[in-house]
Amino acid sequence: MAPYFGLRGSSLTIAISIIAATGFGLQGYDQTVANGLLTLPTFLHTFPETKDSTIQGTTVAIYEVGCAIGALTCAFVGDIFGRTRTIFSAGCIVLIGIILESTSFDLPQLIVSRVICGLGVGAFTATIPMYVSESVNARKRGRLVLTQGFFAVGGIVLASWIEFGLYFLPNNPVNWRFPFAFQAVFALIATIFILFMPESPRWLVKRDRLDDARTIVGCLEDQPEDSDTVAHEMNIMLETFAEEQRSSANVFSMGPERLFHRAVLAVLVNTLAQMSGVNIVTFYSTTILEEHLGYSGTISRVVTGCIQIWQFLSAGLAILIIDRFGRRKLLMMGAAGLCIAQTGLAGCTSHLSSTSVSGAAIFFYFVAMFCFPIGLFLLPFMYAAEIAPLPIRAKVAAAASCANWLFNFLVAEVTPTATANIGYRYYIVYAVINFTSFFVFYFFYPETKGRTLEEIDNIFIQSKNIFDPVRIEKNMPKGELQVADTEKAVAIEVEERA
Repeated sequence: MAPYFGLRGSSLTIAISIIAATGFGLQGYDQTVANGLLTLPTFLHTFPETKDSTIQGTTVAIYEVGCAIGALTCAFVGDIFGRTRTIFSAGCIVLIGIILESTSFDLPQLIVSRVICGLGVGAFTATIPMYVSESVNARKRGRLVLTQGFFAVGGIVLASWIEFGLYFLPNNPVNWRFPFAFQAVFALIATIFILFMPESPRWLVKRDRLDDARTIVGCLEDQPEDSDTVAHEMNIMLETFAEEQRSSANVFSMGPERLFHRAVLAVLVNTLAQMSGVNIVTFYSTTILEEHLGYSGTISRVVTGCIQIWQFLSAGLAILIIDRFGRRKLLMMGAAGLCIAQTGLAGCTSHLSSTSVSGAAIFFYFVAMFCFPIGLFLLPFMYAAEIAPLPIRAKVAAAASCANWLFNFLVAEVTPTATANIGYRYYIVYAVINFTSFFVFYFFYPETKGRTLEEIDNIFIQSKNIFDPVRIEKNMPKGELQVADTEKAVAIEVEERA
């Protein structure tokens, strides 16, 4: 059989994107699956401890702890195993967790299984955006990476409606066991098919497997290995990697490439995305609609399902506009929109005296779920992978993903207790954070739309302080990167082989 199912060029990059996106479909599904199960009588009968708000928060949030550990592990194993084998290993771990989760009969088993699932999903989120960013060209990178977000939201929608359908089996534990077990569909697709996809050519360059890298670049570009296009791409990768190797590869050092600066930006964008407070809706919308806004179990689940469908459509819009508006504008739009949504929710939940006020609160849920997938869902993962230089890309992507999951855990853990104790004031906290995030994105985050990863390196190399990257990017024409001539590229290749 021909390698990669005989796919080349655009067909191969689309296949890479879709298979990788299946891993994010699992992430979205797994992140939401507990939402509609927490109030089911059969679930509460098996796990009566979760009636306590603190234990409920821990049961939901412990998954994020596993994700954070799994993501951080990729800082050490990602450059050893490579991108595809790391994704495969993560899928195997997830499958073990799913088996334990869907067969749980007591709370300790459920908690352990959610940690194990989290280990694999965290590795997915640290590796997949990096793998796709390194494998596709700059013109298509935004749309193809955000396809993962589209699949992730699709997983959220699917979880919501599967739970709604099984809600009408009130006395059968299948209504919570099957939603947990269904995660295996996503995990199996990602785990099996990633074995048939090419390795990242940039990782191969880093491992001095230049012939393999050249072959894969030829497949991705649908060009012969000895073509000028392949030679051009290889020259850029070789020269950039050689220059980066001559300097420090310590993520905590600054150096001419401003490594620490870029690592901070990658971690901060993921932190701010989770501190937008959107997971109040993702994790607890059904519970809040039932217990705080006074809706019935059926209506609460229908509304939650509709909110997730709306988020799914918004994620589709993000794919269409990411390479038109760019990363920076969408980050700012997401922060501004969520600031408005959280402010509105604070106002509505402070006066729950009528059904019209409850309806207004639901409207602001829809506002939040429009802005988040467009600007703050998957875009931070992608941005972290884009701005990190190759020698430390795995470490930076892992740290950024770990931060995303740790603050995800924080929101999931404190929300039940916070909503019970401080009520509407809880939303004000996130409104202030989103207001601040808007200006952080404006002043410190350069645009990466249409830039090769090597051009993004050059933006930071030219920067002298934290404010420079935005200004330099605006003034730098695309394609400005100076490519070494053929003789220099050959010399670098000989040096790398020596």
